[in-house]
Amino acid sequence: MSILGRKILGLVNKPRKREYKEPIPPYEKATNIGVLYTYEGEKKEESINHLVEELGKHKHIQVLCFVNQKEVPSLNRATLKIDQISSWGKLNSPETESFLDTSFDYLLHLDFELNEIVQTLLNRTKAKCRVGFHSETATNYYELMIGINKSAGTANFAEQMVKYIKAIR
Repeated sequence: MSILGRKILGLVNKPRKREYKEPIPPYEKATNIGVLYTYEGEKKEESINHLVEELGKHKHIQVLCFVNQKEVPSLNRATLKIDQISSWGKLNSPETESFLDTSFDYLLHLDFELNEIVQTLLNRTKAKCRVGFHSETATNYYELMIGINKSAGTANFAEQMVKYIKAIR
């Protein structure tokens, strides 16, 4: 994706607070949970697998991994590769379109940083509650933000997310 394409994505997909049509369901009544993250290596993959295994016992889980590298590792989940995005920011991935069209009760974003592509995905999702890392610049992308030290790692971040969404009544 070109630098111009990233700038256009940033302009076209300005963050905005969403108006709620439906209330956020309590965790016990939630059925669909989405997990969105950027591939960073095997350690993060292990954390994601553990989270999916834990939540998948009681809920339907869908995962989308954004891979921002030319060399793509083989993953056993839906991926959005950088070459599936046109130079103008159009997504050419049926898996990603399906993920974005799913009405999740909760969408867990497991990255500590936002980039233009993930921001676009967060804007376009139909999730009732988007959960992510607390940042002053990310307030319009999430309904629930978790504050945690980045050095705690993805596994601890995922545990905190689960703890807080289970507390929603």
